[in-house]
Amino acid sequence: MKKIIVFSLLISILTACAGISIPGGSKNDKIEIQRNSLSGLPGSDNEIIVVKIDDTHPARPQTGIENADVVYIEQVEGGGTRIAALYSSKYPEVVGPVRSARISDIELFAQFGKIGFAFSGSQRKLLPVINAANLHNMSAEHFGYWEPYFRDSTRYAPFDLYLHPKVLLERAHAKENYFAKVSKSGWVFGPPGKSGRKVLGVDFSWPAVKYGADWDKVSKKWLIHQNGEPKMAKAGSQLGANTLVLQLVSITDSEYGDKAGGITPHVATIGTGKALIFRSGMVFEAIWNRATATDTTTWRDESGADVMFSPGQTWIALVDQERQPKVIEAQNPSDAASPTTK
Repeated sequence: MKKIIVFSLLISILTACAGISIPGGSKNDKIEIQRNSLSGLPGSDNEIIVVKIDDTHPARPQTGIENADVVYIEQVEGGGTRIAALYSSKYPEVVGPVRSARISDIELFAQFGKIGFAFSGSQRKLLPVINAANLHNMSAEHFGYWEPYFRDSTRYAPFDLYLHPKVLLERAHAKENYFAKVSKSGWVFGPPGKSGRKVLGVDFSWPAVKYGADWDKVSKKWLIHQNGEPKMAKAGSQLGANTLVLQLVSITDSEYGDKAGGITPHVATIGTGKALIFRSGMVFEAIWNRATATDTTTWRDESGADVMFSPGQTWIALVDQERQPKVIEAQNPSDAASPTTK
């Protein structure tokens, strides 16, 4: 009799703690799965590493972008673009080519807390600003261009600098430096709402770079192309976003510049503006809002309801509000995903 009571008590405890369904139990009993706050996929919220990655033709194909939870595209001097990849759920073995920081990075990434910021270096005038910011300066300059950074002998400078993110973490922890973990992302994951419309893709650009994305029914991703060519990962696959966000922002001249005399743009990510959110073969019009540097960016429709993101990798393109994207509309209902697509 005692054994039966003890066994029943053990089953009750396990069921309450883990939500495990057992014969005769409630159908609503489920195991709660931990999910990464940036990707919405099963996993934990680990320390955030942000890596600046070159986006010019000699730098492609890049390494490690496909493993990022979030990918930002930013405008730099001459109307070109640069990638910022955020890693939290997992860290790839190698990321690169790593390039330098810009003034807009400080404002943009303040919303994620005191991150580990990996970049090649910065202009001398900007370095004190970076050091005073609420982030961990994990630049190649900081490490004397040695481990965790390394040079790829098959490439030429400045497109040959790469990073071992896991080694970066080890080196940081050895110095008692611990990076922020995600507490909130600003976006919300869930099924698509009813306000979206079916589309085939979108084209968007900066003064010197043309990007685009096409909905792929097989992979359930927006496959990225750049300057008319598929944007490939070094591993061989085409890069794609589960959720693609075109955040329309104000881009103005800053007080900084590059060695060639180009003026560094300032990309304003604090404030409010319009956005287009592409997911599940549809586009949703949204309003982005971020009141202060430490606030996360929210994405809501005109009624104030969150526009849901699709779990997986998110790309956020910071596009000048003066440059309107070209949405490629679906001609037939069968051309794009159904509204119930997850």
